[in-house]
Amino acid sequence: MKPAVTATNIGKCYRLYPDSASRLVEWITRGKAVRHSEMWALKNVSFELEKGSALGVIGGNGAGKSTLLKILTGTTRATTGSYEIDGRLGSLLELGAGFHPEFTGKDNLYMNAAILGIPKDEVRRRFDELAEFADIGEYLMRPVRTYSSGMAMRLGFAVAMMSNPDILILDEILAVGDQHFQKKCFDRIKELRERGTTFLFVSHSTYHIRQICDRALWLQNGEPVMLGDPTLVTDEYVNFQYALSGGQSAIAASHGGEGALKDLPHLVSISIHAAGSEETSETFEHGDTIEVRMRWRDPQKGAHHAGFILYRNDETMCFGTRTTDQMKAVGGTEVEIVAKLPLQVLAGEYYLSGFLLDESSEHVLDQRLAWTRFKVTYKGIEKGVFRAPVTWRKAP
Repeated sequence: MKPAVTATNIGKCYRLYPDSASRLVEWITRGKAVRHSEMWALKNVSFELEKGSALGVIGGNGAGKSTLLKILTGTTRATTGSYEIDGRLGSLLELGAGFHPEFTGKDNLYMNAAILGIPKDEVRRRFDELAEFADIGEYLMRPVRTYSSGMAMRLGFAVAMMSNPDILILDEILAVGDQHFQKKCFDRIKELRERGTTFLFVSHSTYHIRQICDRALWLQNGEPVMLGDPTLVTDEYVNFQYALSGGQSAIAASHGGEGALKDLPHLVSISIHAAGSEETSETFEHGDTIEVRMRWRDPQKGAHHAGFILYRNDETMCFGTRTTDQMKAVGGTEVEIVAKLPLQVLAGEYYLSGFLLDESSEHVLDQRLAWTRFKVTYKGIEKGVFRAPVTWRKAP
């Protein structure tokens, strides 16, 4: 089956001029006298989006997310590369885009419907449904210039839904509006996904990316960093953001950034092994004995404590542990510690978050969220988080 969206090496370059005179000089000399510098907002972005699937695009401000969506919707032209859209496209990129500020919300509904090729009779038939979804009350009969940003987004989402598109491109749709409206949007997106609508979805919310999307694309400085499973990609993205502010220079640099406090103590790795094995593993059975190995680096050779917290995949905290319980702080430039424990948790998917403490164990120097994930199988019938080692006896 042909993909709904195919992007091949898309790039977007902007010319920056120091002043208007420089632009005029280039025009007069037909480009012989170069007065501009170049800024690549997007570079070498490629992906395929299968019909009925959803791709989430994540990244910091200025990463190129909105530029990518504008290219795919035809509102700006790519400098390099190409893309192909197979299906009827709908989009909501900016608050109130396409609305006339002096027209009422109702008038804008009809005007945008006409632009989308939707007959007036259909708009009249669906008007109550659209008005109920927008849920802006009497403001529907007032000029759009009187709307708040949240109201404009509500109306914009209702307009985007009118054409029942095969492919829907959304930019931060769930970032504006109250919790009630966000839930309505989220439920509607899930409903459309079940109908087979294809989504390209930009968001800063890792939760929504994981809940809505089959795959995720992480952009950094206009270039792709990771493309794959949404949980794995968003885990790396969250840790990268923490690395930028918390000093994990090795992690930050590997994804196009540099830690602000790069020479301070920082975690290097955490891995899970079957007891006595050098190989890491992603699947264990309830009752297996495992080893959690943590490494950190400190150029100053200071003494530190470390630990980890085990979470179930739904973010339920199972337990935490740290070296302060059984050993003194360990010093050195490169340090590895090992925690050995029996797996008492029941069947499910789990992840570890690690942390590094100072010698007094009062201050967190570094942490890595959702660092490594694994599955646990269990053949019994018990449900819950863990099976406690309970002993039964008959009372005298």
